[in-house]
Amino acid sequence: MNIRRIFPSSHYALLSLFYLIGTEVWFALSRWPVLLFFIIVAVLIIGIILIRSEEGSDFHPTQAILPTLAAFGFTAFAIYLPQTFFLHIYFIICSIIFFAILKYGAKQAWPTWNLTISLVVLFACTASVIGWRFYLYTSVGYIVAILFPVISLTAFQSLVRYTRSIQETALLSLALGLVLTETVWILQFLPMNFIVQSGLIVSLYYASMQIIASTYERRLTRRFMIELAIAGAVGIAFLLATAHWS
Repeated sequence: MNIRRIFPSSHYALLSLFYLIGTEVWFALSRWPVLLFFIIVAVLIIGIILIRSEEGSDFHPTQAILPTLAAFGFTAFAIYLPQTFFLHIYFIICSIIFFAILKYGAKQAWPTWNLTISLVVLFACTASVIGWRFYLYTSVGYIVAILFPVISLTAFQSLVRYTRSIQETALLSLALGLVLTETVWILQFLPMNFIVQSGLIVSLYYASMQIIASTYERRLTRRFMIELAIAGAVGIAFLLATAHWS
């Protein structure tokens, strides 16, 4: 019997298990940071091949963006976590999310899954990169240069489900990436922790994506804008009130 009839997502599960094992090995061999790069590259190559195998002729290159960013963001964010038993739980949770990305989030037919998981991935990537400035004193220029393609690609793979052409998707995603990257640059001059900054960027990203998606779906109304503004203001106020300022 074909194994896909027994477990259609077996290759996704195996890839997620491989990611979990890879991160555990990287944690055990923390003195070899170069190993992180090879783990990510291996995960990406295998992931792209397996996604192509699953999707067949329906495979689109944009479906490889979110798994790529997830592997980078989840692994890089582990640097800021305490090296206790909690770190193993974190790796398990990341592997489960990675499985959900491959099975649902990366596919064209699941826009809600994609947007929800994209927020988690974007937060992990943004926090990891901005955190370098706090711990490694990285230049603002490097931070901006890395986050611009990360934000733009995250928006691109989500917006491609709504737009009429690749050119239109690229224009919107680049514009959103530029605005949010400029916001990141401004936040560097404020005494805010990198977690708070990342939370603000993700909140603005979510609001922007909701507005763009609603415009294409022709459900953008004044009431929707007011509700979104209120929800965003409450979320940002809660984030700022409960955050630890540096």
